[in-house]
Parts: sequence; C-alpha cells; structure tokens
Amino acid sequence: MRRVKENANRGFSLVELIIVIAIMAILIGVMAPQLIKYIEKSKVSADTQMADTIHSAITYALMDPEVMEDTSSNNVQLMDEFGTPGNNFRLDRYSGPWLTTAFATSVEEMVGWNPFDMGFDYDKYFKSSHNGGPGIIPCAVVDDSGNSFAIYLAWTDRTGNKQAENFSGDYYELEDSKVIFAK
Repeated sequence: MRRVKENANRGFSLVELIIVIAIMAILIGVMAPQLIKYIEKSKVSADTQMADTIHSAITYALMDPEVMEDTSSNNVQLMDEFGTPGNNFRLDRYSGPWLTTAFATSVEEMVGWNPFDMGFDYDKYFKSSHNGGPGIIPCAVVDDSGNSFAIYLAWTDRTGNKQAENFSGDYYELEDSKVIFAK
C-alpha cells in the first residue's frame, strides 16, 4: 500500500516538461512579431502626441500677449520663423540668449523642456526607432501663406515599420511622407 502512494506523487515526467516548453516556444515565436509591432506603434503614437504638444505650445506662445510684448531681436526672429511662408527649419538650432526669450520660455513652460535647445538629448522624449539616422530631430515647416505651420520629426516613420525618412518637402507634402507630424 505504501508503494502505491510513493508512485502517485512523483511529479511531471521529462517528456511532459519538454512538451510544455515546446508549446510555450511556439506561442512565443508566433506572438513576438505582433508584440514588437504593437510596441513600435505605441511609440509612434507617443511621438505623435509629443509633436502635437510642441505644435500647441508654439501656437499658444505665438498668441500670448506677454510673448508679443518682448520686442528683443532674438524673440522677434524666433517668432518670425513660424510666419515666414514656405520656411522649413530645425527647431533645435538655438543656444544661449535665444533660449531665454519670452517665446522660447513660454514654449518650454508648456512642453516641459525646450525644443529649441541645440544641446538637448531628444531621445529622452522621442521613443520611436529611426534605424541608423542621426536621431530624431524636431523640425517645422510653414505653409505658403505663412498662416499655418506643422511640426514634424525628421528620421521617423509613422507607419511603425522603422523605415525612417528625413522629410525635405513643403507643408502640403507632409501627408504623403512617412514622418511623424502634427499640423
């Protein structure tokens, strides 16, 4: 009688464990590519939201009476970038006194960091992959009338396929590009 109890409590056999491990490996192999795509699309979504946040902050700063009162040359030149018809430029090309203008300070307060700072590490805030490009670069492009602008992220791919592109077209070609943008 004692012998029967000992055999009934012996656990899993090696074959059973191997079968379970094989089934888990198959499931992981099937699910991993889908999970990776889902993660990359969530990163693209987060970057799109960040581009939209920057766009909104710049729009509000351009309409802020306190920002408009600052008539220093740096402030006026920085604001004029967003009203010059057909202008296409990088945001991160300023340093020193440019970063302390009323316009740059207002945008920084709304975004939480200064998108105009050339020494800033943008990889902290932008998460989507760019496959070998120089890194994600926030840029702006102004329409032909100078009344509207868009923020786009160079070296990104909004489809989530990691085929990064550096946009060099005009405002109206953004829709056909692969870059992440906000209008």
